[in-house]
Amino acid sequence: LPHYWRTMVVLLTSDGLSSPALQAEMQRQCAAVAAKAGGGIRMWYIPTAALHEGANSRVVASMSKQIADRFSISDVAVIDPEHVRHDELERQVAQLRPNVVYAEMGNTYALRHHLRNSGGDTLVHNAMRAGALFVGSSAGSIVAGRTVQTAFWKDWDDRTANGSIRVDWTDPKLAAGLDLANGRSFFPHANGQYARATWQKAQAERHGHTDHEVIILADGEGYLVDGDVGRYVA
Repeated sequence: LPHYWRTMVVLLTSDGLSSPALQAEMQRQCAAVAAKAGGGIRMWYIPTAALHEGANSRVVASMSKQIADRFSISDVAVIDPEHVRHDELERQVAQLRPNVVYAEMGNTYALRHHLRNSGGDTLVHNAMRAGALFVGSSAGSIVAGRTVQTAFWKDWDDRTANGSIRVDWTDPKLAAGLDLANGRSFFPHANGQYARATWQKAQAERHGHTDHEVIILADGEGYLVDGDVGRYVA
């Protein structure tokens, strides 16, 4: 495993910071980030997934502001790697120097594709190497894992992002996630019928995901990876 994984902190959620336990954990992690930074928290908010599930720029601006206000984040930049790419994306992220990266819920495939095609995935890894906290919500949590193919289990998301992308997501290399959680993958919204262990086992077997750990998250739950240690937050 890359050596910097031993110092990475990743908080992955099913549906955002929706429970008191998750909010308290976010408060603790933001306090730790602020202590390391000697003050200010600077958040790169990635809206790509949400923008492919019906949100507009005004909605994602409001969503990012709610997070910033609740957790005393002093500087927020909403930067969409679908439209800000390569050198310009690198310039904007370097100017921000994020110590929190927040990947919003929405279309998993759009988020993974545009992070890869823009160079954003490298910038996320660079931020993590520098000690940033990564927070994922739903699609953001899936993309942070080893594979995004856990989105196949329910198959809710449009694999073409409304016809805007063409990727063979059955190819394990193209479906590789950011792999920020020590080789784990993530399955959010494990509610109702999707909470059944027999159904989950069948999906893992059907899609070839029995070779590594898949973290199952119901709404209101999260999973914290702090270096080599992982634990549920609920």
